[in-house]
Amino acid sequence: MMRRSRQNYVCWQCLCLRPAERALSRRPVPRSTAAAFSTLATPSRPSSPATLHRAIAQQRARSVSTTPPRASDTAPATAWDWSPRVKSLRATSEESLIRERLRKWEAENPAPALAVPEDTPVEGSVGNTMTKNGKDFTFKLKDSADDDEAMQPHFDGVDMVDLSSSGSVLQAGDLIEVSPGPYAVRLLAVCLGSFNGHLHFYTHTGKWFTSRSPRSDFVVKNFVQDPAELHAIVDAIPSISSSSVVLNELQDLNIGPSRDLASSLIRKMYKFQSASRLIHQTYVERLSRAHTQLGDEERLLSLREIADALLPSSLKRGKPTFPPEALYAVYSVIGVDDIAFRALNNGARHHESYLFFLQSAETQGNVYHVEQMVRDYFESLGTQSAKTARTLAVVTASFSHFLSEAREVIDQARKARERAPGGMVGPSKKGQPEPPAIKIPAWSETSLAVIKFMHHWAGLGDLRVGSRCHWIGASVLRAIGRYEDDVVLDSTVGWTFLQEIGWIPPWDLSARHYLRLPELPLVRHPSLAAAPAPKTTAALLVPDQLAHLRQDFARSTVYCIDSADTLDVDDGLSLEAAGNGEYWIHVHVADPASRILHNSMLAEQAGLRSQTSYLAGFYQRMFDHDGVREAFSLGPNQAALTFSARVTEEGSLVDSKVTPTILRDVVYITPDEIASLCGDVAQPAPPDVFEVGTPPANRPPVRNMATARDLSRQQRNEIKMLSKLSKALHNVRLQKGAIPAYLPRPKARVSLDNVTITAANKHSVYYSGDPFITVSYGDISGSSLVSSLMQMAGEVGARWCHERDIPIPYRIQLLTGQNPDALLEFMREVFHPQLMAGKSPSSEDYRNMRTLVGGFDMSTTPGPNYAMGLDLYTKVTSPLRRYPDLLVHWQIKAALLEEHRRGKSLVVRALPGDAAARSGKETPPPGNKGKGKASEPRDFLPFSKRSLDEKVLPRLRIRERHAKLLDNVDGNSQWILQALVRAWRFGEGSQAVPETFRLTVTDVASKRVIKGRLDWFERVATVNLEDVNGVVRMASVKPGDVFRVELVRVNVHTNTIFAKLLEKIE
Repeated sequence: MMRRSRQNYVCWQCLCLRPAERALSRRPVPRSTAAAFSTLATPSRPSSPATLHRAIAQQRARSVSTTPPRASDTAPATAWDWSPRVKSLRATSEESLIRERLRKWEAENPAPALAVPEDTPVEGSVGNTMTKNGKDFTFKLKDSADDDEAMQPHFDGVDMVDLSSSGSVLQAGDLIEVSPGPYAVRLLAVCLGSFNGHLHFYTHTGKWFTSRSPRSDFVVKNFVQDPAELHAIVDAIPSISSSSVVLNELQDLNIGPSRDLASSLIRKMYKFQSASRLIHQTYVERLSRAHTQLGDEERLLSLREIADALLPSSLKRGKPTFPPEALYAVYSVIGVDDIAFRALNNGARHHESYLFFLQSAETQGNVYHVEQMVRDYFESLGTQSAKTARTLAVVTASFSHFLSEAREVIDQARKARERAPGGMVGPSKKGQPEPPAIKIPAWSETSLAVIKFMHHWAGLGDLRVGSRCHWIGASVLRAIGRYEDDVVLDSTVGWTFLQEIGWIPPWDLSARHYLRLPELPLVRHPSLAAAPAPKTTAALLVPDQLAHLRQDFARSTVYCIDSADTLDVDDGLSLEAAGNGEYWIHVHVADPASRILHNSMLAEQAGLRSQTSYLAGFYQRMFDHDGVREAFSLGPNQAALTFSARVTEEGSLVDSKVTPTILRDVVYITPDEIASLCGDVAQPAPPDVFEVGTPPANRPPVRNMATARDLSRQQRNEIKMLSKLSKALHNVRLQKGAIPAYLPRPKARVSLDNVTITAANKHSVYYSGDPFITVSYGDISGSSLVSSLMQMAGEVGARWCHERDIPIPYRIQLLTGQNPDALLEFMREVFHPQLMAGKSPSSEDYRNMRTLVGGFDMSTTPGPNYAMGLDLYTKVTSPLRRYPDLLVHWQIKAALLEEHRRGKSLVVRALPGDAAARSGKETPPPGNKGKGKASEPRDFLPFSKRSLDEKVLPRLRIRERHAKLLDNVDGNSQWILQALVRAWRFGEGSQAVPETFRLTVTDVASKRVIKGRLDWFERVATVNLEDVNGVVRMASVKPGDVFRVELVRVNVHTNTIFAKLLEKIE
């Protein structure tokens, strides 16, 4: 609380030196004390620096010692001897009675002790960020908060997707900004290189530290351009061990290259920092109003776009972008304003920093409005002035009304559902009379303002850990008075509050909220969702622009291989014999690009969503309109874009082409039928299945599905040959280093069929019944036919575009060309054998793989995709479900039309395996244009290379990663934890949850936290220091150790399980 202006300010140090009575009174300071302060304000200068240092050291010793100093310890008369002056501030007759007064007060006012937040909190807990700062502790950079599941690249059947949050690849000489934990300490550091899986850094404060996967929001590439500048520092690194334990010990001992040795590097960083501060000071007025100069709507912005709006273009000095010093000045301002900006560090870094989520002006204003409202409310409770109390009572009347409404509706909600700790409410109560329908209040504007702030705080995750705004949410919860049992009123309790007032469903997933991106509305309740625009699909589509180019596939049977409940059928296969043991494999893909313009309303919607969301319980198509699915899903007489490859029975690609087509004979069949027909054996998956809730009734298939018996002999033979060719293609990729197998992952399937609405208004909804959740390991079809041929289609599309110099989002690994030998050895000797044996590689192995390949990315510059065994690759087979595929289709459509208009091919280079290459034309490697033919302008394309690099791909990367994280990692994990809580705490489930589990240690963080995997669907669990339970010394725990543990608590909101050690098993 702010002090009243009529009270003179006295610092806490002086208050501690004064007796209790004098500190609590408002009497004027005695003259003797004022004189003492006057004396302290103008001390005499010590005779020498050595004397000064000795005096300060002795004074520090006195301040912590409980025994009086010896005469020999007294400082010389010429030094600063503060002890007499300090004593003059104390009354000799009142020798600090504060302890006695506190003991007496405690005896008269008994109450349970409240937990004080830790100064160095572990993950998932609240830290003391108000009275401590990072300078009080030893610097240690926290690795990216990826668990093993996010660190592992995810294979979705046609692509390897990187979901880690480490950002772009760091190399020696790069400058980064790092911050240790939640504290507002920002350090500059230069990367010294990567050694044995650990990146080594040197800070501008003279500290050496290491990290396996640092999370940095700001990077300057090639800050040190001459590697020789780093040689001496690298040589002085005390260890390049691969052991985190060894490196952490050395860092704890502050061992590392000296400041003298790194003086030139420190000066370089200091010069950069000084230049940035000068720009900040010069344009402080503009920068301090950053949030007011970027518009009122929420937006997704890059650092360069923000700088363009805030800084004068003269600072660019004739170059297209601002210098790094100017960008860092902008970043330093917006990086601390978490009310207006949030760095989206779940995706790849774009240029110098991550993209930023700019909050709308309404959201920003609401934070300040609620803050003042809550402050006034508590001021009114504590004021002693009747006049002030009356004034504040009028101001806070609406807030007080909200509190009483919230209490009443929470009390009603708890009659139907028991509240559970950990960010969720319990299932509907059974075995007792149905409670009366909940009376939902008509939330006033003030109530909605508070609720929206609580959603902003607890759901959207827009406030950083050390934000000053956390007190607002905690104070609202305290004022409501229904969460007294919680030791810490954090965002998890706030999430429960939102569930209990019906703002979100009882089973909602926080991942849906904190992974939401700008301009994409969040549907809190399906019943509150706005209906699609009434405009018919036909009005949104244009005539088929490729109609005059389409070839009729009347003589071929097209096999659409999908599950029986698939709605968007966007790919099919057919076979055509070419003679001499060669075959044309045709992959027919739905062709929405031929009728949806790239700048239309439908295209904008698809770009914002990036893909169809298959999150259990919250399915959402990329295109809302059912008419889009009906217009483009493959079927008889439907248009398609066909990617064709001519291959041998040995799997060699001889030729390829892309053709607009019309399909006639289409057969729908499931992958299991294909596997049965081809005699493929499914990879065994763990048999574990866990269910909670009431199973729903079976649903009929959405279309007629054929079986193997329904097919003709020719059709069966074609499918068998397609299977044989797909295996041959896969074997060729394996020889190039492709990952041979993908292990099944635990997957939650959810049905809301047994859920009904009991009360609702336009803001809140209450439900009866609960989701049916099934947890099992994902289905693994015995046939690789579909995935292998879909990858072939992506290779054909990438080659076709590369030959014509058409920019598209190629799927690449960033560093495969730099480490080919080491990568090949590691994959064949370490990584692949574990996968083939059905064993999941350790997190350390995944980190090593990522270090060697450099991460997975989208780029307009083609490159190899080592993990898939392909020299060129893009995704093209799901334009109804994935925006990147649709984007490639738009580029190909424009090129096809241009080739038809010109009457000649746009090919500027030939690749190995194409007809042009066999005719003897030059075949430069991917990435080169060749010397024989210059590339012509590509202004007929809807997307230029520059627009893709600067505008489209940065946003597409973050949207795709957020969508994949939601579907495959965070959202899926929260459904599994909900099932666990309902069984463990409420006794639901098809089988009882074990009382104890086996925990296999994967990491030990800072000697305070053990992380490992449980033997229950491979869930990650955390053991804090206080839960070691005397079983073992924390310093002796190492990865691979196995313990028997029991659950302590499960926090669904933060996606964490906490366990307690019971005994060491091995």
